[in-house]
Amino acid sequence: MKNLTNTECCNNWICDDEDEYIPFSYASNSCYRNHSRYTLCGIHFAEGHKGSWQDCALCRESIEPEMYVWYGTNEYNFEKLTNPPAYEPTLCHQCGRVIVLSEESYTLKGGHHYCDSCSGVDFDDVLEKLGADEEAEQPLRIWRGESEGDELDDWANEVDDLYLGLFYDLVMSTDSFCDIHLNDEYKELCREMAVSVCQEGSPVLRGRPESWAAGVVYTLGQINFLTDPDQTPHMTAKQIAAGFGVSVATMQAKAKVIREGLDLMPFDPEWTLPSMMGENPLVWMVEVNGFLLDIRTAPREKQIAAFEEGLIPYIPADRDKP
Repeated sequence: MKNLTNTECCNNWICDDEDEYIPFSYASNSCYRNHSRYTLCGIHFAEGHKGSWQDCALCRESIEPEMYVWYGTNEYNFEKLTNPPAYEPTLCHQCGRVIVLSEESYTLKGGHHYCDSCSGVDFDDVLEKLGADEEAEQPLRIWRGESEGDELDDWANEVDDLYLGLFYDLVMSTDSFCDIHLNDEYKELCREMAVSVCQEGSPVLRGRPESWAAGVVYTLGQINFLTDPDQTPHMTAKQIAAGFGVSVATMQAKAKVIREGLDLMPFDPEWTLPSMMGENPLVWMVEVNGFLLDIRTAPREKQIAAFEEGLIPYIPADRDKP
């Protein structure tokens, strides 16, 4: 037999055909990809959980019951889950009809599921614009909106080739999440962070793209106080995780890896939203003769010099004018 390989998760022989999958088609034409992405066995391994997938409490907690059962019993498994748990059907939050999560497209918003009719999104049109295979069967976990192709390709040029497929998965997830829940400022920073985490040596190839996408948003949210009720926009950790269909624990674990890997800190100037720059004291701290100076207290000519040196994002004295 030719073109066979072993699965990383369970060491079973399987078709070595992942290269046949077309990005964003959601087609089920790759045996290797189907098992690694759409079974509890593959997810358990990718997330780095300990023990056997059959009795993993983390898998059970982090995956909604209906999808947990599907991942454990579908045709992509070598060994199926015995005695799968019962679950309540998923209903559209607006019209109340049953949504079969493993077969239908849907939108997640505010922790609720919406069918394609109530979401106002023509999923067939979205898939067509993304170049999807007509026979694509896998559901959209979150609506992946149409992206600005040329601009996204510019970002992709900065990504290590090995991580290119994951980069597009991350960005399409964070783009749609920001379009629905946040704003363009978060969307741009999420793209930039996706580039930073998709570099040689990064652990992001291990784990589901949705988990890492949630980690990216949560990391940026921590820096920019997204969970502060006084901020606009504002989201809780639970709402962010629900928007990506992952558990809070999984999201926070991925955010910790990102935070430590990129050596981020609270108020990190490099990852502050443009609209938050004026509220971040670290943005304005400039070293002068060995002393740290808040440049906003300096004369305008000093601010201009700091701006021209690329030390500050704009001239605060000019922004303060009526």
